[in-house]
Amino acid sequence: MDRLNKVFIILAAVGIPDAVYHAYGEITAYSGPGSAECNTPYTIFGIKIGCTSVFTSGYTKFPPHDGLSMWVYGIIWFPLMLFLGYWFATQKGGINGVLMLPILMVGNFFTLYLWYLELGVIHALCPVCISLYCLNYAMTAVALSIALRQD
Repeated sequence: MDRLNKVFIILAAVGIPDAVYHAYGEITAYSGPGSAECNTPYTIFGIKIGCTSVFTSGYTKFPPHDGLSMWVYGIIWFPLMLFLGYWFATQKGGINGVLMLPILMVGNFFTLYLWYLELGVIHALCPVCISLYCLNYAMTAVALSIALRQD
């Protein structure tokens, strides 16, 4: 297994505990032991930095209002990416970047919607959410590198 395949798998694996932490925080309304660290007293350019500000905004479901809680998507997404990455790497000789890119772009387009909500509607940023977005962007960059190498 080459370095890029390992990096993809590691990024997906790191996403799992991050997504679990986010789920725990939302389920406990960021009041449980260990979840309050996501709340900060900071405001930057009028944007609050803290998970509770986002969680209590009323924009925690997708589709809005009647959908699943956002944390469910992370709990499904990162294990799915880990499974696909590991399966491709061990069974197919390497991650298929051409196939993984469109899948990862679904996650990236979803994060654009979440950025819009956080910055444009809620006026608050969730550091844990941002870490999940960045992990997906990094996995996309790795998949792009692999796809470019495959051509």
